[in-house]
Amino acid sequence: MKKLNKKGFTLIELLAVIVILGLLMAIAIPSVTRYITQSRKKTMVDSIQSFISAATTAVNEMSYGSLSDSTKSYWIPVSNKEEDSCIYLEKGGTDPFGEWAEAYVVVNYDATNFSYNYYFTFNDTAGYGMKLTKTDAILTNGNDIVNPIPDVAKKDAIQKQKVGTATKNVVLQAKKPASASATWTKCNVSSGTEVTPTT
Repeated sequence: MKKLNKKGFTLIELLAVIVILGLLMAIAIPSVTRYITQSRKKTMVDSIQSFISAATTAVNEMSYGSLSDSTKSYWIPVSNKEEDSCIYLEKGGTDPFGEWAEAYVVVNYDATNFSYNYYFTFNDTAGYGMKLTKTDAILTNGNDIVNPIPDVAKKDAIQKQKVGTATKNVVLQAKKPASASATWTKCNVSSGTEVTPTT
């Protein structure tokens, strides 16, 4: 009768396997994390493009009145929640990192070319944000979305700053201001608050 070899792994062999597994995890985990973050950024860019598309439609249909004063930029609050925004999306429009803290589609009328220029800016509860960026300059890979958004970028992102040739900005109100009359219309330009842009 043949004897079974009951010899197990040596301590050196077990340590070698543990070291190899540790190295593989050290390489794999950052790569997977980076891939997930990049995927979320692309999802966020899709949401941003959806907001811009919805804003373009609303502006063309004159949903907020005439936005034809080229000396003003119009800040339209957007979100995936109706009560927090002038434009919300029933499907999509979510922030894959957290909740939108402040997000705006900014519209500026170009009187020279009789057209509108669109911009986007946001910051969220997870610390991600994007400086005010013209829509055709938004990177499809999401590399202009940063976390944590630097203090300077955060300040620039949400401050009502100069857009194009505009010297004043109108913030369309998503929520009814305390001073609004009973005939107040949600997100009507006439109910907006003018603020002096900082330079």
